[in-house]
Amino acid sequence: MFDEITTTLKRFIDLFRQGTTLPWTILLPLVLLVVAWPLLRIALDDERATFMAAFVLAMGLRLALRSDGTIRAARAQMSRRATVILALVFGPGIMAALIWIGQPLWCQRFLSLYFLIMAALYVLDVIDGKHMMVRFFLPAERNHGADPLMTRVMAIYQMALLLLNETLIAQTSLTVWLVYFGLLPMLSQRVVLALVRTVDEAYTKGYGRL
Repeated sequence: MFDEITTTLKRFIDLFRQGTTLPWTILLPLVLLVVAWPLLRIALDDERATFMAAFVLAMGLRLALRSDGTIRAARAQMSRRATVILALVFGPGIMAALIWIGQPLWCQRFLSLYFLIMAALYVLDVIDGKHMMVRFFLPAERNHGADPLMTRVMAIYQMALLLLNETLIAQTSLTVWLVYFGLLPMLSQRVVLALVRTVDEAYTKGYGRL
């Protein structure tokens, strides 16, 4: 059993390193943060104000880059009116609320709240057995027979991201957290792709069959 776990972990690391070529746009939030942070720090001369400005810029860019695909996916599942309302609430609505509050901790904890909600949705997906989350968020080109196992893996992964974010909030500076926030899209996509391939391979070999 231990050998199987070790082999699976080694395979996961190999898949993480190999991966597929990610779109260059995924690095734009990080590039924006690297360029904007020192300039804003000089202009504003206040770390909290600098963090809020840099976070809003990076978050706005991330939402803009993901908006087209997210809206298309949501439109396939719900009405146009519901899609518009959802896009406004979870886009400009949340951004406006965070700007109005003006506290860096709320921005950091917003990311934790997102991971918590995603983990809860995956857990509910495990309970009802429909596996709608993995079919909505994960690549279509995978072994759908592994969806039950993949749903459990993604629930654990979201909880791990939650714990990582809370650890960074408690142990690092605002600057380090912003770098993590900028790197997160690339790291997350790479990890998820490796997880999908690892789970597919494990399912093919007969592990985790329900």
